[in-house]
Amino acid sequence: MSRVVTQFLVNGGPGSAAGERAERIAAEVDGRTEISYRTGARRGDIGRMAAAVRRNKPAIVYSMDLAIAPVTAWALSDRGGSLMVDTGDTPRAFLDLIGASWPAKRMADILERVGYGRSRRIVVRGAYHAEQLHDVGYHHVSVIPDGVDTDLFRPHVVDDLRSQLGLDSRLTVGVQGNFTWFPQLGGGLGWDLVEAIGRHSLDIDAVFIGDGPGLSHLRVLANRHGIADRIHVMGRVSYNRLAQYLSLCDVTLLTQTDDPSSWARTTGKLPTYLATGRHIIASRVGSAADVLPADHLLEYRGKWDDTYPDRLARRLSDLAADRAETRRSGLELRDLSSRYEYGSIARACADQISAIIDTTPAGAR
Repeated sequence: MSRVVTQFLVNGGPGSAAGERAERIAAEVDGRTEISYRTGARRGDIGRMAAAVRRNKPAIVYSMDLAIAPVTAWALSDRGGSLMVDTGDTPRAFLDLIGASWPAKRMADILERVGYGRSRRIVVRGAYHAEQLHDVGYHHVSVIPDGVDTDLFRPHVVDDLRSQLGLDSRLTVGVQGNFTWFPQLGGGLGWDLVEAIGRHSLDIDAVFIGDGPGLSHLRVLANRHGIADRIHVMGRVSYNRLAQYLSLCDVTLLTQTDDPSSWARTTGKLPTYLATGRHIIASRVGSAADVLPADHLLEYRGKWDDTYPDRLARRLSDLAADRAETRRSGLELRDLSSRYEYGSIARACADQISAIIDTTPAGAR
């Protein structure tokens, strides 16, 4: 059997967004590839990943996300192969945002110093992230955004599902992702939507797609506002089924706080929302502000904006007044998804791998 040329270490399981990106890139890479996923406890995954690198002796170790497990596995494997880091997050800036402990921030500093400093190439998802890295001296950076399969992600007719949920004549507003909760800030993913509906008694329904500890907090908040019947939790769905559940939503939300961590991480959900033809409301932060028309953006002020739900409520109230126009305007956004088509995104990443291999002396590969 031929030697593994590129070893992908994925900070997520099969079917995750990180896994999907790795699989798409691997399909475009010249030479044999192998993908190792996170599947359990971090320590065990680090050991398995490090063993795979030592066994395969690849020319490239491709760390999908700047995360402890893949970067540590590369380091423990005697740094076999040239390291590439593909990331959409800024660990230290995020920990600063949520008020994390000093040891956690120290670990993030080490992770960034090793991951950024020892890599041959850093692939980031947004231009603002590249600017941040350039400002602190890292210039081996390429911007390649998140991707989407526009054949798989398209508008679906989900009338039966809407009927089952009692949503036939309702404006539905969706949020997809890992639902977290940060007491230091006062909320988490989906908080702004529950607050908008509750504070202003909006006659609309929220659709939450995903799981995570924040969902229990959102339910408590909804109960407090007396709107528990307007909250619909779909749970985690596979990448292959996500477009159907997004099609439940007349409107999708992409809310990011206005701070350094969020400037870098605003492309993940955007391509899938665009490709499924949803009307998008996004905070005017990072990549979303560069891509979306002005009437799809709302101002967000600082690290935590308690007034944002009020502006969101006014926008949602206008959209609820004409659901047909809301849906039409969402479909018009679909053309913007072409810039994120996974074929070209994956080839661009594969070209970065090839460039490193081509400039690596034969004896060091």
